[in-house]
Amino acid sequence: MQHTAVIAFALALGGAPLLLQGGAEEADAQLARAQEKYEQGKYKEAQRIYRDLAKDYPDTEAGRAGARRSQPNAYLGHTRIVGDGPSTNRVDVVLMNDGYRIDKQKSWNKFAADLPREFERNDAFGEYFGYLNFVRCNLVSEDDNITGFGRTTSTALGGHVRGTIQGHVGVERDKVRAMLAELPADEHDGLVMAVVRVGVLGTGGDGIACIGGQGAKIAVHEWGHAFAALGDEYSRKTHEREGGRRAPNVSDTDDPTKVPWAHWIDAKARGIGVYEGANGQVRGAWKPKASGCVMQNGESFCEPCREAVVLSIYALVDPIESTTPDTNDEDGRDELVLDGGTLDFTVKVMQPESHDLDVSWYVLREGTLPRSPRPLAANATDRRSRGPLAPIDAKPDKQFAADRRGEASFRLRASDLDPGRYRVVVRVRDTTEFRGEKLPWVLKDDHGLLESERGWWVRVPE
Repeated sequence: MQHTAVIAFALALGGAPLLLQGGAEEADAQLARAQEKYEQGKYKEAQRIYRDLAKDYPDTEAGRAGARRSQPNAYLGHTRIVGDGPSTNRVDVVLMNDGYRIDKQKSWNKFAADLPREFERNDAFGEYFGYLNFVRCNLVSEDDNITGFGRTTSTALGGHVRGTIQGHVGVERDKVRAMLAELPADEHDGLVMAVVRVGVLGTGGDGIACIGGQGAKIAVHEWGHAFAALGDEYSRKTHEREGGRRAPNVSDTDDPTKVPWAHWIDAKARGIGVYEGANGQVRGAWKPKASGCVMQNGESFCEPCREAVVLSIYALVDPIESTTPDTNDEDGRDELVLDGGTLDFTVKVMQPESHDLDVSWYVLREGTLPRSPRPLAANATDRRSRGPLAPIDAKPDKQFAADRRGEASFRLRASDLDPGRYRVVVRVRDTTEFRGEKLPWVLKDDHGLLESERGWWVRVPE
């Protein structure tokens, strides 16, 4: 008996709830089998199971997923290819492919595996490479070409040639977001690097970057647009642009006190000034460095761009990974009791590639605490909403860098304290200072993103 006929029969007998529940469970199991086939690289088998799901269980969530994933242009699955940290405290770079048919997925897998190396070779992203996760999505497209040059194609992300002089490639943002919606919401930050199989020059902005399949070398440049809202520092015309563009590295004025990087000029950073020719304009737009920046197709970011990249990373990544024991409520309802002996605290911090984070421990008597930081809103991922931490006037009871595992510990002794309530506070800060460099990488941190804190209430009995 067909599945739909069984449901109709069950409805007549009043047995629908149990049967429908069983159908949903079977559909979920079938969806899991499709995902297993995907993980094994058996993409055609996964696609077949998705089709069967859509046919056999159309009224279940799994069946609806199968219907979406068995379309000519569809999502097949995703897998993390670089990074082992929790998505909730990493920058998740989601890699998507466009114009790859079902028999070309392994070719996409190879391309995707090489992309993170472009980030790792970069100065800023390489220093914070451990703060990144790379997630590969496999999308199947009906066609393997690109819309443009007199042809129209059907692909997963609507890859097309944009109306630029050099023929930059782009994708349709609504299609990118539809594919992104197939991933669990807590496994991504809405940031996508799309790769159109045909094409070279790319585009980027508002969280979505796009490059052509022969354009891996420009991936970091386009990601600079999408991730850190950086502007172009080259002056050649690629397309019509609006004047008055301002970005961390682009100004519509040559007044050195009003450019976005004025603080770098004040600090007398070497080579930083106001240079005309940016945003694809020979006149009327200025940049901070004459040449050499990634945003002018150089190898490394200039200082203002690098600062913007680091701050953008810390907008999503907390310098504190975890604590032992877990921190307790700021309102003091929970507390640890130190009745003789000691209490040990450990904080695990994020670990850049070549410099350490500063860790400061404070033991503050109740009534002498600084203002608590604003908590992040529920489900918030952008740490800028918290604001800077209030200063602590007292000197740290202990201050040092975390070890190479990223751990720092503090021991509280009852013999050192009078009876009463205390707040043990740990603050972790990335100074972005490097040995041999005159200036730190970040000079201006308006939102206090480089610093984080945790705290514990402790009571010492009479």
